[in-house]
Amino acid sequence: MFIDQYKLDRNPFAEDSVRPLFVSQSMREISELIRKVGQGGVQTALITGAAGVGKSTLLSQRIRGFRDVAHSWISPSIDTAERLYQKLLQEIGPGAVAGPPGELSRILEVFLQHQRTNNRLSVVVVDGLERYRPEVLAELRVLLRMHVKRTPLMQFVFLTRNDELVQELLSEHDGAGPAAQARHVHLTGFTLEETHAYLRICLQGAGCEWANELMPESIVLDIQALTQGVVGDINALCCAALEELAQRDPDSSTAPQISNLIIRAAGKKLHMRYEPGKWARKDDEKLSPESVRVNDFSSIRIDSAHLIVSSGGKQLADVSLDRPRMILGRDPGCDISLESTYLSRFQNLFMQTENGWMIVDLNSTNGCFVNGRRVREHRLRDGDFISVGHHQLTFSAQGSGTALERRMPPRSATPGDDTVSTDVSEEREQWTG
Repeated sequence: MFIDQYKLDRNPFAEDSVRPLFVSQSMREISELIRKVGQGGVQTALITGAAGVGKSTLLSQRIRGFRDVAHSWISPSIDTAERLYQKLLQEIGPGAVAGPPGELSRILEVFLQHQRTNNRLSVVVVDGLERYRPEVLAELRVLLRMHVKRTPLMQFVFLTRNDELVQELLSEHDGAGPAAQARHVHLTGFTLEETHAYLRICLQGAGCEWANELMPESIVLDIQALTQGVVGDINALCCAALEELAQRDPDSSTAPQISNLIIRAAGKKLHMRYEPGKWARKDDEKLSPESVRVNDFSSIRIDSAHLIVSSGGKQLADVSLDRPRMILGRDPGCDISLESTYLSRFQNLFMQTENGWMIVDLNSTNGCFVNGRRVREHRLRDGDFISVGHHQLTFSAQGSGTALERRMPPRSATPGDDTVSTDVSEEREQWTG
């Protein structure tokens, strides 16, 4: 095991790791464009984006899905016109042919004319366009203009970071007709939510059973600020952080956890700049009395327990647990809604049973902590201290228990009565499904 405590069998962010496929909204747009290229609907796709954002990886995945489409992948190592045509002839032409560039160009054109008239497509991928020599760029423009009966002989996908080159290539298609249309799409980094989902998918794909404990939600903000959502940087940063964590004492009584300090130290070693921007951390977030709302969804009232809500050392509210089941979370529709970015939409379930009140974690991102210990479910006792993000709840059992027995229907009540289940697993399925 790479990290035994979480059953993590390998480092899923290492360069040679095979990660589960994750597609962001930006990637979906480019995937759709590549699909149109592979069907002949678009002659030229121009894909831009920062280094490491995943242009080449995404395209190679999509190219593998082409059926009955010949393709050639050109890299900047092709530094002469002769080498360019030799590679194209080998991969989308009749095969290896020797000769001067002009002759090779004519052989390729005749062959592709025959292919096109028989509705056979050929796709040329040009990677790292900004790094090609002028001689090769000139020949690529020649290839763009090859056609038969105003139909392009080849489809192209250009990958580049240079927007000026994009504009030049777009101008090549002006007035070229509908069959020679070009499209430009910019591949952006992951959003904060996409980065969070990507981390969980990678960890779970490597066998990690407690991804939220190993990488808590609070560190995702720092990861985003250091990487700006660029997937290559995310992988490098998380790989370094996990390697650091794996070297720590495996026999420690507490499970290891990636902290903000570890993430920032790894970012410093990788020479990453911390640019929070719109993902700036809200370390000083404090709840106000107005941010705690209790919504009345039922006429049921129970002389029950209380939650004392505190933030920043200040008591804000005394909330009565006056219904048999109450949900606490960030969502405005919760019974107890806290306007805090550190809460999941549905954080905890407070449930009255014959034996008293229970708290159940609703698969929240940051988990449920009672008296400093993480729990899935816990029988609450008077004075229990519950951590909710950066805020605190104190459970007061005064008045709980007796009123429930008086006001709730008996266990033999017919279906449709307001009965309270004492099966915790049943309750969890109901609220997390």
